[in-house]
Amino acid sequence: MNYDQRLRELAWRRKLTDAELAQWRSAHPEGATEADTEAALSDALARLPDAPVPSNFTARVLQGLEREPMRPARPARKWPWVWHVLVPRAAVAMVVMSFGLLGYQQYRVKQRMALKDSLVTIAAVPSLPSPEILQDFDVIHVIQKLNAGIVASLQDPKVREVLRGQGLEMV
Repeated sequence: MNYDQRLRELAWRRKLTDAELAQWRSAHPEGATEADTEAALSDALARLPDAPVPSNFTARVLQGLEREPMRPARPARKWPWVWHVLVPRAAVAMVVMSFGLLGYQQYRVKQRMALKDSLVTIAAVPSLPSPEILQDFDVIHVIQKLNAGIVASLQDPKVREVLRGQGLEMV
């Protein structure tokens, strides 16, 4: 609030001192008549007697308020529940469904990536031997037994010593 407004409100509450009036007139020489008018009006209002108020004034006012019909604050709408109840719930449901669909899509993408990775792994595996080779299972079984016997004999310290003598070292 500026200084002029503060002085004006102060003049409404009490009579301004001569120093305050002189200060305002020096700041606003063009408004000297306005200040005189304000001061005269304030003096006239101060001389007025207080209005007589009956002793039951408060009771009369409260009775008048009770007699007045209560009006609704605003007219009733046809569908007020739609905006206050249905729309927020629908918005929350849409957000939840959006997150659910996004999560399901991510799940499907990860499944497809896993399937792709497994297909790449299978494609990288060398092809299996032909069925003709696998039909000679007895021969393969005998070769495996011979290999196991050779490995066992290489573990024998005497055989290792002979091999070292021949210049063959086994690690």
